[in-house]
Formats: sequence, structure tokens, C-alpha cells
Amino acid sequence: MKFKFLIFVLILPVFANAKTLKNALEKYSKATTIQFDIKKIDEKITLGSKSESQGVLKFQKNNIYILQKGEKKVEIFYVNNTLSMVEYPDADFGPDGKRKVTILKNSVPPLIKSLCSIFSTPKNFSKEFLTVSEKKADGLLIVELKPKQKNINNIFLKINENDLSLVELSFADDLQTKTTIFFSNLKLNTKMSKVDFQYKSIMTDEVLTQ
Repeated sequence: MKFKFLIFVLILPVFANAKTLKNALEKYSKATTIQFDIKKIDEKITLGSKSESQGVLKFQKNNIYILQKGEKKVEIFYVNNTLSMVEYPDADFGPDGKRKVTILKNSVPPLIKSLCSIFSTPKNFSKEFLTVSEKKADGLLIVELKPKQKNINNIFLKINENDLSLVELSFADDLQTKTTIFFSNLKLNTKMSKVDFQYKSIMTDEVLTQ
């Protein structure tokens, strides 16, 4: 009897952690729109360099818009399985600088694919990730995930236990770049337009399609 009770005590926290993750995923899947303020840090592990940016992330029905402002302004539009990344010219080069636009139609960056899986449905999430470990610390649930994407290492999520909000996401890719995103100021079900997720070209854009 004591042995059975000990097993129950050991297993109980695992079920509790899994429930927290499940509830967080369901919270986002039920939202019509999702918006965060974000802080993004990219570290080149082999070079020891680091870049930092701040901005906004919007999500609606597998469409994503990301604004980053750091060393340069960057906008990312992901809609209909096509990603458009718009890099704005450095202000030091004057008003004649041109935007550089990269359009990806055949491949989805790991970060975008991961965000779509996290924010869509628990079913899609389970198709893309295998849960490696879960632990709690300082009011946060820390989840280690093994993605099916082969070009990135394990992903780590931090989720606030109280309001089930996503606090942090981090991973390293096969090029030894570690990406960490901090999420804050969550807004659910705010009004958004399809235009928010669509890249608008201008005559001077230098466009590269891959």
C-alpha cells in the first residue's frame, strides 16, 4: 500500500505540469487573435556576438506579423505559407536607402513554424513537438520540447502558472545561433485586419525571392 502511495505522489506533479501546458495551449487556440510585445535576442554562439531588438508580434489564423526594432528595423509578414521579410535601410545612409525584401515560398523559418504550432491547436502542437521534460520554478512552468524540425535543437518554453501566459521561448539552430524571445503585455481577441499580415511593396524595394 505504501509503495502504491509513493508512486501516486511521484506521478502527481507530472500530471499537474502536463495540465498546465495543455490549458495554456487551449487558451491560445481559442483566441481569435493574439498580440504580444516582444524582446528578441540573437546570439552567435561560435562568434560570441549578440544582437537585440524589441517590437510586436501579432497572430491570427496561422498568419503572423512581427515588427523588430534594433540595429535596424525589420518587419516579417507570414500569410498563405509565404514569408516576406522587409529590412529597412540604416538611417545613417540618408533618405535614399532602399528596403531589402526577402520572400520565402518553399521553406518556413523554424521560429515561424514553432509559433504557428504553439498558437494554433493542441493537436497541431503534439504533431510538431515531443515533450522532453517539464519542471516548475518561481511560478513558471519550464517545458523542454523536441521539435520534428531537424535544423533546430530542443525548444524551451516558460509559461506563467497563474495566467497561463507565454513568458519566454528559446532555441538554437544548426548554425549555432541561439534565439530567445521574451513575451509581455499579452492581448487576446483584439481587432485585426488581413492587411496587418500582408507585405505592401513599393517601387524602390529590392526583392529577392527564394
